[in-house]
This record gives sequence, C-alpha cells and structure tokens, in this order.
Amino acid sequence: METKRPASESHFEHLLFPESVVTHVRGPAATIEYYYGYYRRAIRDALNRASRKPFQFGGLRGYDQLVGIERHLQQRKDSDPYLNLLHDRVQCALVATCTEAEQVRQMHTFLTQVEHYLTEAPRPSICAEKRETVVPAIGSQTVQQELERMFSGLVKQSKTCPWARQLNRRWCSMSKDWLPGILHCYDIPGLPRSNLHLESTFGTLRRGQRRTSGRKETSPLRIFGPGQIVLLSLQDEDILPLLQSVPAEVYWSQRHRQEEREEPRRWLTRLHRDPVRALAQVDQQFYQVVNAHAGASAGALQDSH
Repeated sequence: METKRPASESHFEHLLFPESVVTHVRGPAATIEYYYGYYRRAIRDALNRASRKPFQFGGLRGYDQLVGIERHLQQRKDSDPYLNLLHDRVQCALVATCTEAEQVRQMHTFLTQVEHYLTEAPRPSICAEKRETVVPAIGSQTVQQELERMFSGLVKQSKTCPWARQLNRRWCSMSKDWLPGILHCYDIPGLPRSNLHLESTFGTLRRGQRRTSGRKETSPLRIFGPGQIVLLSLQDEDILPLLQSVPAEVYWSQRHRQEEREEPRRWLTRLHRDPVRALAQVDQQFYQVVNAHAGASAGALQDSH
C-alpha cells in the first residue's frame, strides 16, 4: 500500500527553485545566477520599500531590512566571492546611512506616540438600545491642546535634527489649515476616526481580483464584486460540493502552478518580516536542489557503466 506524503512535501517542494528553472537551465551556472538573484532582489527591495500606509516609513523599514541582510551574510559559513562583494557594499551603505536612520527612527517613535494618544483618547459613542451617549468625551479642544503640548517638544530637537525641524514645520502648517476641523470625531457620537475599515473591504476584493486575473486593472469588480461578497457569506457545507466537483489531479496541477507563481511575492513578505530567516530559506532550498541533482547525475553515470 502506497503511503501518502503530506501535501507540503509531495506538491510544494523547493518553490523558490521551481522545476521549470532547475530542469531547463543550461548548466549549473544559470542555477547559481538564479540563486544570486534572490540576494539582489532582497537588496533592491530594501531600497524601494513602499510608504503608502500610515506610519509605514519605507526608508526606515528598508534600512532595517539591510541590517538583516548584512547579518545573514555575516553568519554565512561558506565563502562566496560574489556574496562577499555584496556584503561589502551593504556594509558601506549601512555605515553611510546609520545616523540619518536613527534620526528617522526617533521621529517614527514620536509619531507612533501621537497616534497611540489619538487612538486611546475617549470618544463619545451611541448605545444601540437607548440611543444615548454612554462614554464621556474629552472633546476636540482638549485633544488639540494635548497635541500642541506634544509637538512643542520638537522645538528643542529641531535645533539638532533636521527631520524634527521638518516635522514641526508640517505640524504648524496642518494645525493652521485643518484644526480643529479634523477632530470632530471627539465631539460627535458614533463618528469614526477614519474610513480604513471600509477601505480594507474594498482592498480585499481588489487583491483577490488581481490574484485571479494577473492584471493590475480591477474594473471587473463592478460586475463580480457583489457576487464575491455573497460567496464570502456562504457556509462551508455550501462551498464543499463545489470543491469536490474538481478532479484531484487537476486541482493539484493548477494549485502547484499558482504556488510557484505566488511564492516569490510571499518570499518578499517573509523577507520584510525576518530577512535573516528568509535568506536562510533560499540557501537551504538551493543546496537541496544542488545535492539532489548531483545525486541524480552520479546515479546516471553508474547506470551507464
């Protein structure tokens, strides 16, 4: 009786080095070049980290990612001329930007404290049954005074830190143009601070559409979006017959193709969380592929003799 292996072993081995790359390349040099490509991509990604989300600070995250890459290259036991060259370049970049990165980190910490205060500040809410305010609110005037007190501390830092000086200038401009108009949520019961929860629902649908079509355009959601929301509302027993109608061979074949195409993007996500561990995974899969093909070549030579 044949023993079934777990799906992770039988269908999703070496996703960072798919069979289409390892089998059809011309010689081992191309495989090594593909291996080096992950390190180049990790460094390139650190230099182009996005800052679209609030408090994301792509430059600071990229610096921390370079620190993790440098730590992994330092811990490598095998000496490789190309990776040693990359290691020297990364070290030079960290030395040149360490002072500015620490200043940006201080501003990031300060803005995080401001956001924490705005989140924890009590806001008026509405009781669903009695339709009355049940949480005492401190009011937008109190919130504005506290913000002014917090930003007043930047005046001392602005003398030595250019980032603090720029942040204080932006705060003065924003407070003059927008305050207290952006603090109505601390006066009006039930008014949310932002529309991020609503935007996250639309963002989930857009990511699913891009994943399905492979295109950046998401205009089909105007037609299929309501149907997707209905599908999300179905129970597991309603979805199970639809899944069982697909043959297992077809499912695993399509699933493997999808996993191979999505693995580089997921690897970037793992790289953002832990660069050392992500690059160690690349090394592990690379040496597993090299050893497997070396054993297969040796077996073929023995069979020919």
